Amino acid sequence: MADTWSELEEVIRGLTSLSDIRAAAVVRRDGLIITHNLPEGVDPRTTAAMTAAALIESEGGKLVSTGAGDQALVIALAYRDANLGLVLMALQRASRKVDEILRSAETR
Repeated sequence: MADTWSELEEVIRGLTSLSDIRAAAVVRRDGLIITHNLPEGVDPRTTAAMTAAALIESEGGKLVSTGAGDQALVIALAYRDANLGLVLMALQRASRKVDEILRSAETR
């Protein structure tokens, strides 16, 4: 499981290396957090519960989520002026990678 955890954290680091994405998380479809780097003051449980393949805009930015297979979602906090097309493309790549990692972990 340690390898799986490290791989998932690497996906999150890759997403947040993009200038348009402030923070990201991997959550189970039932809303439980798997891993995240959400900023202090942002409750990961509340954030996870609000997402299910959604786009939510607020004063603080955009919360975007995409499905990662049957088990998880990948969510990102993007800046208000973020290029949404680029954010979605990055999220889709990350979601595919998370799905691969979780499927691989099942067979270990």
